[in-house]
Amino acid sequence: MRRVYLTREKRFAGCFTVLQVYIEDQARGNVDLDGIPCRLIGDLANGETIDFAISEEARHLFVICESKVMKNYCGDKIFISPGDTDVELVGKNIYNPGLGNPFRFNGVTDEETLSNRARENRKGLALTAAAVIIGIVFGAIISADSLFVQPKSFISDGFEITLTTNFSDKYEDGVYYFGSKDCSVAVYEYGYADHVTIEAMDAEQFLGVLQSSGHFAKEAHIVSESGLFFVEDQAESNSGDIRSYMTVFVKGDESFFLFEFGCEVKDYSELRSDFIDWASTIKIK
Repeated sequence: MRRVYLTREKRFAGCFTVLQVYIEDQARGNVDLDGIPCRLIGDLANGETIDFAISEEARHLFVICESKVMKNYCGDKIFISPGDTDVELVGKNIYNPGLGNPFRFNGVTDEETLSNRARENRKGLALTAAAVIIGIVFGAIISADSLFVQPKSFISDGFEITLTTNFSDKYEDGVYYFGSKDCSVAVYEYGYADHVTIEAMDAEQFLGVLQSSGHFAKEAHIVSESGLFFVEDQAESNSGDIRSYMTVFVKGDESFFLFEFGCEVKDYSELRSDFIDWASTIKIK
């Protein structure tokens, strides 16, 4: 036998979130997580360290949010290699309101965990975007000029983009959302003041940083087309639907921006040219 020592660093982000620790147990597991039978070890409070015994076999360890709504994307999974020495793990809740300030293990480099993070991050973002967009659509007031689709410019403190009169906008938790009945646009800003190292990076290098932190899958790559640099991919939403995305990288003098255009997979080929046209109107202030 060996022991696992798991520490949750004390952080303000997610400090009120109840986290639960599960270990893979093929014989006695009564909870299915990612298709793996697991059993509950216990709760992990903010700033707490817990320890427990496991066998020498390889195991998956899960730290997830107790909330049924957030548990699918607000935690983390790590693979413990076989062996007979004790295992020390440290993690913390990171500040990301759009994902519920999720828990992440420190210093993780294995492909399985990073790929899992990319998948779960996109689920969480899709859920947040969907909720915001539903509010936009149902909160919009139908007026006479909405019957005729026209270009419409949206202006923020850091950027300007021209979409159409079918779109409404909302700002929430540091993210700009634009929604229509067919597609969505989410805008994420990474200021150099808070992310000093990215100021000298190009789109390809910045993508690498985002991949290492789990925001994109390892196989994602930059496409250069029509003077734009973007990533095209698909991701599963929290409801189980697969959506298509075009994420455009735009570098400004003070920030790096990501403009994420999203729609149902069946509509992507038709909307792709619109996404490129709209992205071509982006102006960074």
